[in-house]
Amino acid sequence: MIEILKQGWHTTIQDLGRLGSQSFGVPISGAMDLNAFQWANKLLNNNSSAACLEMTSKGPELKFHEPSFIAFTGAIMQAFLNSKPVKMYKPIEVKKGDVLKFSSVTLGCRTYMAILGGFQSEKVLGCRSQYKGVTLEDRIVKENLLLFNRNAFTQKGARVKTKTTDYKDVNLKVYQGPEYHLLNSHSQNEFKTKQFTISPSNNRMGYRLNEKILQQLPEIWTAPTLPGTVQLTPDGTLIILMRDAQVTGGYSRILQLSDNALNLLAQKSTKDVIKFELITL
Repeated sequence: MIEILKQGWHTTIQDLGRLGSQSFGVPISGAMDLNAFQWANKLLNNNSSAACLEMTSKGPELKFHEPSFIAFTGAIMQAFLNSKPVKMYKPIEVKKGDVLKFSSVTLGCRTYMAILGGFQSEKVLGCRSQYKGVTLEDRIVKENLLLFNRNAFTQKGARVKTKTTDYKDVNLKVYQGPEYHLLNSHSQNEFKTKQFTISPSNNRMGYRLNEKILQQLPEIWTAPTLPGTVQLTPDGTLIILMRDAQVTGGYSRILQLSDNALNLLAQKSTKDVIKFELITL
């Protein structure tokens, strides 16, 4: 097991998400950056759905009470094992009594820590992703004990080189949403040419953008939404739904982020700039 000495800023347990429960009003949840999440598990030969830690902006301090192997991916967040720096994108052996400490991110927003065999937290509706009102806890807190599969086995892995500069990309590839056709030509052109900045109102549920699209659209009946849906509110505010978002909404669904764009947006935060790049199926 692992003891939480310091909890970091916002650290949660996430897996691939709570698929198949949206008809009950339950959000999908799951790792915000599924690409980084999946790489973390691949490095340890874990099952693709093995639960990992998702660490936002600043990571926790952990003490290992049993030996295992771990790996980090995603945002650049320096980690120190017994005060010595360790590298990302490679399997790292940890021993009983080791202390792992994370600093703040220097590029990106969310870092993933996989452990051999995955974290064995509570499972609700076939999923370990933490979400308030569904799981007992919505994040890890100080003095929690994290359980993992002690009997898992790995062979020596290889370090993976990645293009960390991808997180600096401002272009989000998007598809037209169901109500995109209701926009006039001026508003459609704004989506194609305008830069937007992420407001302080951003979290796992959704990202609000500072700049507005000033066109009043007719109200719609409450309709299904997905992570990556871009909604336009009556006052012109744009909201991009993220992994913990509601499953239905009454705002016009103007755009839908591609999978890669949703992963990229998960690595951005307040004041970061984005641009929409329309693509077709």
